[in-house]
Amino acid sequence: MTDTQPDVLSPRDEARLELSFQAKKLAEEAAALVPVEVDPKPGSLITQAKELLGLAEELLNAAVVAERERGLSPEKARELTARPHWNEAVLAWARDGRRNRSGVPGPDLAKSLDKWASGENPGMANPVTEGLDATRFPGSAQYEAYQRDRVADLYKALTEALEERGEAWRALNELTEEDLGEGEGAAGVDHPVNVRVVAACRDLAATYRDLSTADPTFAHEYQQQAATFQSTADRFAKEGPFG
Repeated sequence: MTDTQPDVLSPRDEARLELSFQAKKLAEEAAALVPVEVDPKPGSLITQAKELLGLAEELLNAAVVAERERGLSPEKARELTARPHWNEAVLAWARDGRRNRSGVPGPDLAKSLDKWASGENPGMANPVTEGLDATRFPGSAQYEAYQRDRVADLYKALTEALEERGEAWRALNELTEEDLGEGEGAAGVDHPVNVRVVAACRDLAATYRDLSTADPTFAHEYQQQAATFQSTADRFAKEGPFG
């Protein structure tokens, strides 16, 4: 990568770096179990192994996200992993800005991973950096910046909509049937809190629909979220909080 590369790489590169970062974490933790401890604390070996399983799950999440960023279909991801869906992993990645979770800018993380991977693979000077789009196609930086900017407002709107939905839901959980007044319907359809929940869910559904058009890579996940929130809005609009 050149000195002109931005701190944030393409979503595809960032996803690949996240996968490499998670693989390194797992490898280092697994290596710590190789030496045979003379008198380990009872249960410590099982605890360490369970921690490795947790890291392996994070690695699998990162692998699915990296594959989706590369264009693998949701159906194929489900087939390969034997899991019903990966919506939450993909959506969490999108909400985090589609960048690696190490806290280190992409180019710097790549250099760090190069150093580690070179020690494990002698003869390969930059085994991580050399595979990135930013290295292979330097002119892609401007295009990727445009792609991120294009949906930045929608992600901001999504964050605000999720916060509003959370606040509305907390108010709903505090609502009791005794709080219902005359004219609000037996099920509380017209109660201000219920109206707020319906509006929040419809707003989220609309935002996810907009994202599915503006950010087609994850259209499947966005459309499913839109359908879920639309269904929730319709149910509360019809049945109220106690229907």
